[in-house]
Amino acid sequence: MFTLVFVQVHPFRREEMMNVAVNVVLCTGPPNRYELLAWLNDTLQARFTKLEQVCSGAAYCQLIDWCFPGTLDLSKVRFQSSSSTEDAIHNYSLLQAAFKKVGVLRYIPVDTLIKNNSTVAVTFLHWFKLFFEKNNNGREYRALEARGGQNMVPVSDKHSGAGRSSGEDGRARAGTDKHGGAGRSSGEDGRARAGTDKHGGQESSSDPLFLFINKYCSGNVDALSSDPLVSTILSPTHPKDIIQVCWHTPYCLYLYMGVELGRGQTTSVLLIGYFDWSSGVSVVRLLHTLNMSVDTVDPQTLAVDTGAPPGTRSVDGDAKLLMETLKKFELPLSNLSVFYCNASSLWARQKFVSQLQTSCPRLITLSGLPGLAARACQAGIMASFSGLLDLIRVIHCHYSTCTSVNDSLKELFTNSQSYDPSKPVSGHSLFIINIVQKMASNWRDLVDYFKSLRPTASSDWIRSQLIDNKIKLQFLFLSHALEPLRALQEWQQYGTVDVAAELQLSAMLVHTYATNLLRPSVHEHFLRRRSLHAFNNELPPTEVNIGSRARDFLWATAVVDLGEQERSDFLKGATAFYKGALQSLVRNMPKYLGDVALRNIRKVLKHPENINVRRFISVTSVNIDVEYQMSLQEFPVFVQMLRGIRQHSILRTFLLILLALPDSLGSTQVFDKVSVKTERNCLSYGRQVFRKMYFTVYSMLETVSIIYSLNIVCLCVCVGQGTKEEMVWGKLDGFSFWPGIIIPCRVKKPGMKMVEWYGQRMSSQVSQTKFIHYSKYVMHISLPPAYACVCVYQEAALRCGKQFSANLNDKDGLLKQVLDWALEGFQPMGPDRLTTTAAVNGICLCCGTESVEIFHPLFKGSLCLKCKDNFTETLFRYDEDGYQSYCTICCYGMEVILCGNDSCCRSYCGDCLNILIGQGTFDSLKELDPWICYLCQPHRPHGALIPRVDWSIRVQELFANNSAMEFEPHRVYPSIRANLRRPIRVLSLFDGIATGYLVLKDLGFKVDKYVASEVCEDSIAVGTVNHDGKIVHVGDVRLITEELLEQWGPFDLLIGGSPCNDLSIVNPLRKGLYEGTGRLFFEYFRILQLLKPKEEDPRPFFWLFENVVFMNTHDKVNICRFLECNPVLVNAVKVSPAHRARYFWGNIPGMSRPIIASQKDKLTLQDCLEIGREARVTKVRTITTNPNSLKQGKGVSQLPVLENGKEDNLWITELERIFGFPKHYTDVRNMNRQQRQKVLGKAWSVPVIRHLFAPLKDYFACEQLPV
Repeated sequence: MFTLVFVQVHPFRREEMMNVAVNVVLCTGPPNRYELLAWLNDTLQARFTKLEQVCSGAAYCQLIDWCFPGTLDLSKVRFQSSSSTEDAIHNYSLLQAAFKKVGVLRYIPVDTLIKNNSTVAVTFLHWFKLFFEKNNNGREYRALEARGGQNMVPVSDKHSGAGRSSGEDGRARAGTDKHGGAGRSSGEDGRARAGTDKHGGQESSSDPLFLFINKYCSGNVDALSSDPLVSTILSPTHPKDIIQVCWHTPYCLYLYMGVELGRGQTTSVLLIGYFDWSSGVSVVRLLHTLNMSVDTVDPQTLAVDTGAPPGTRSVDGDAKLLMETLKKFELPLSNLSVFYCNASSLWARQKFVSQLQTSCPRLITLSGLPGLAARACQAGIMASFSGLLDLIRVIHCHYSTCTSVNDSLKELFTNSQSYDPSKPVSGHSLFIINIVQKMASNWRDLVDYFKSLRPTASSDWIRSQLIDNKIKLQFLFLSHALEPLRALQEWQQYGTVDVAAELQLSAMLVHTYATNLLRPSVHEHFLRRRSLHAFNNELPPTEVNIGSRARDFLWATAVVDLGEQERSDFLKGATAFYKGALQSLVRNMPKYLGDVALRNIRKVLKHPENINVRRFISVTSVNIDVEYQMSLQEFPVFVQMLRGIRQHSILRTFLLILLALPDSLGSTQVFDKVSVKTERNCLSYGRQVFRKMYFTVYSMLETVSIIYSLNIVCLCVCVGQGTKEEMVWGKLDGFSFWPGIIIPCRVKKPGMKMVEWYGQRMSSQVSQTKFIHYSKYVMHISLPPAYACVCVYQEAALRCGKQFSANLNDKDGLLKQVLDWALEGFQPMGPDRLTTTAAVNGICLCCGTESVEIFHPLFKGSLCLKCKDNFTETLFRYDEDGYQSYCTICCYGMEVILCGNDSCCRSYCGDCLNILIGQGTFDSLKELDPWICYLCQPHRPHGALIPRVDWSIRVQELFANNSAMEFEPHRVYPSIRANLRRPIRVLSLFDGIATGYLVLKDLGFKVDKYVASEVCEDSIAVGTVNHDGKIVHVGDVRLITEELLEQWGPFDLLIGGSPCNDLSIVNPLRKGLYEGTGRLFFEYFRILQLLKPKEEDPRPFFWLFENVVFMNTHDKVNICRFLECNPVLVNAVKVSPAHRARYFWGNIPGMSRPIIASQKDKLTLQDCLEIGREARVTKVRTITTNPNSLKQGKGVSQLPVLENGKEDNLWITELERIFGFPKHYTDVRNMNRQQRQKVLGKAWSVPVIRHLFAPLKDYFACEQLPV
């Protein structure tokens, strides 16, 4: 085995350090300490007799001086150390400084070396030898003269006897040679050998691999080196024996992350599970330990540096590390059948699976099984009746704070100490389920109790909720619908965790929910395929199973107390619950195991002697040959007990996968199986169970034969001794021949057989004289010539697009798949293949041309260059009614239909609907009130109009700003469904005259809270008067603390633009970014860092910072580096009569899209003037707080307006129109002209901010503006 030690070079030193070794490979096998000491003595002209003498660090200092002259001052090295600890620390500090100077990143285990740990010392010396040989360029070097003739043997060892040294070395050698040599470091291959040195044994067993074995597989520190498991791992054949087995049999891969090792240290463990034919049981073998991003490592216990500090890897890095490790061990990923990872993050588990599926597409992943019921509970409740959680929370709060409660309330919250309302539902789903069921059963007692309380705000609200019939109806429904989830959750939380039982219960749960939701015609198809497309065929809302109690209450309640709309909303909510729960279950269950297989795996594994022959064949044929589509693989015969099963048999592979499945996914149970101390009774029991299963399956295989004759495929199945199930063609009087199967049955009349007719669900007694064997049926009917059949079959196969995964040379396997295809009705690769095959991605959805430039971000299809430009200009343009000005699909259109969903502002033109979906679609949709648009509906195809699932992400990619410096992209927030959007909460710094609030209200946003920081009293007065005091002013930004932000927050949007006086190059007395008012930028940056949500918080958070374009380049670059993005330049001259170029930094989607004027924007100065006044120019200069900025011309000071033939300046009302504000917006507080121009000169341009804020309508709730 070998260990890789990564030595990295700083990028800026790479040119001068080209000869530094990048990778140093420790050669195979353990190093010999005596050979290393001999080499060191010969190289440095020294007299080392013990490895501990090298631990002073002086030798390493001289070696680095030899390789890189001038990097270390040898005069400072303490060669003759009297105090080993102090001198050694000094020497290693010099060595570390030299490493840093030459660009070598290598961890030096100083503390462990000082303790004379022989295992670490020999590893470090071995690495340094290879490092020296790689970097020594042959320079002549006289070591003894270089150090002034000093002896490097420590002073404390000069008086020690030689016998003592040899004795200690002898004991060390005896200890380490017990397993074949000195210890191995836990480097890249993650394996080490335990040293039993007197001084270093404890440290050597601190390696993560040995700590894991010691804690979970041995339990005895002193016996670690003699543990059989340690002997197995230290064996020269490890892990070759594991890899050899995996090449010939399907195996399971376990990844347990964050495994506690003690002393604050954790690691990630890789385990391999497979069926061991020699012992007759499934086994788990320890393969490797990894340092993942969730792991904490004590650096003093590491003998070899990994090249990256612990905890710095991301999820992508973890996945990459896993794949590199598997490839390094040369594990055959094609045989990887089952994968499990205990990562708490769904994203992490999906990342691991996606990486593994590149090599094994049909991987069965069990990572979603733990917590399956809890996640389904959360998905169902949040998709339907999430408001009930608020009621439970408030009642629980009352229970916790009230001193006297009745018995009903006490019983309700028994064992509720762990309830934390801030956690997601999945964190306490069993508690939520029990509360819902108890409340539904004790509803009347709860109503009476809260009616008896003294009126308070909370008790009044609870009482109003409890007497609301629709709330009670929702609780009655959930108490019924959550019961199957409760059973599974209790099993997972309290029961014996059995994987086979979990799979069985999960399949039963899916079956129950699918029956309650889906039409019978697609029910069986969904259970077989678990395709989410089946949700398009739901039962009518009135037929959805809501439970007997809810149904009785629904129909027993008068319409006056429960209106038709409330009934309809409830039924839609019930449908949404089943759909949400089913989607969660399907996403987390093993994808490539069908319903029948899941429900029978436990029966096969636990009671193989009771396997039904016909049922087991059905399970394996349907789920392996048709659904599983597992490629046939050639497995050599390596198990004598399986010699009766063909090597190429899919059934054999499937059987081995079942046998390799873990009994439990719990880390404790799996770690227990790692131990090699298997009891005899377990082995005998395992062999007994395997023999039962083997002979049962083998007897089935003997009965299966496939007959091929004249294009007819036949299957004959024989069961038992003397009992025959045979497929035949039979005939009854008055009927034609029909296929059937002879079933075992005692009949009274001789010569008669009982036949079960195919597809008829009936049986009849038929005379044997009226049977025709399946293989001879061709002789009794007239068939066209065989060559004619071949042409027909070839054309049918071509049209259907059917593909088979079997090897063409394996005729038995191919015919088996052909037969399965025939029994399913020759389906052409499923219902999806019946749809049109036109490639919509190659067509521009707007104009129909095939010369496309880029993808359409919302729907499947593309855009040409011209339509792309138009699309980016008009996608976020909204009219005064709050709806899109143009069609969502093409961004053109004359007549449009509007979405009726609250907070959705999209419109669709008649041309797009009629062409892409079907003629007459537009007229039919106009009859619907309200009509819900295609992006608000559950995503499914509508003719050629197919919404993209990731449309919200693609829209942001379309407008991404990748210019100037390169930065990590901002976090992308997917758009929120219209019915889930909530009012926006804003914090505005340097707010000015509340331009942000004005624009938000103009766009129709529901503003929950608007907190503004402003110190100008005139500006505060303008915002207060114009917006009815709805803005909360908080004063100076420098006085805003973290506590105040927590009190006011949370916020969804942070906006602001610090004063530009000391940044603008127009000001000759400017002080720059770090002085004067320029420093206020850092107040914005400080608050931005406090408001940014954590990575695990899915809440969208946006920010926007503005400042002047004309600033020094270094100031702009510094702002970019702090904000980690490039600015977008937007000039108001494109949407107003005034030049006003500004930089905007932020993460609002679509900031870089072109700014285009709308119909209500005033583009020329004449449009802004009062009656009787004439504009002398079309556009005016940038308007500032200085009155001279109103004068136009370069070198000529002319006023911009003519009135009655005389020059005149702009009036304040005209300035307000130029900026986009309403007339008389600043006419407050008796301000004079100069004061009003001053507050306007510091304001933002309204059309520009409207352009930037428009994309936020996809995230936050909006008012229903009158059309």
